[in-house]
Amino acid sequence: MSWATQATEWPKAVASNPLDALDQDALLTLWQQKKDAIEAAKTAEMDLRKYIVNRAFPQKHEGTNTLELGAGYQLKANVKFNYRLADNATVEATLNEIEKTGNEGQFIADRLVSWTPNFLLTEYRALQEEAEKGSVQAKDILKLVEKMLTINDAAPELKIKEPSKRK
Repeated sequence: MSWATQATEWPKAVASNPLDALDQDALLTLWQQKKDAIEAAKTAEMDLRKYIVNRAFPQKHEGTNTLELGAGYQLKANVKFNYRLADNATVEATLNEIEKTGNEGQFIADRLVSWTPNFLLTEYRALQEEAEKGSVQAKDILKLVEKMLTINDAAPELKIKEPSKRK
């Protein structure tokens, strides 16, 4: 595999790490191979884990499921389910319907769903753009936002894009 990097070779590092001996193409090829191997292993492990849980616990329940294996060994599976709500409009309409079901409906609807704040990056970016253009209000708001927002590095992503296949 060639990454066609002749025009953008990285500078050679001081040889203190065995990877320093690799040229850019070899280094990127090695990274891609490791990344592909990890993804394949993750997928295979998850498939096997799900199979084992379904086979060992055909009547599984949410929480810890235990199977005695013998000689004091136990297989424990912590079973979880994902609970995802529909869009806000559907949720609000449904909660309104629950409220109308009787005396307890309002109390149940109030306890059934909690609303948590979500940070909207598009609004934040719009404020940044306005501040860069000189908006005093946007600058003031951004200073206030610093009280409630912490920004730190997330894990970087790397991807090598293959050239499009020509027909």
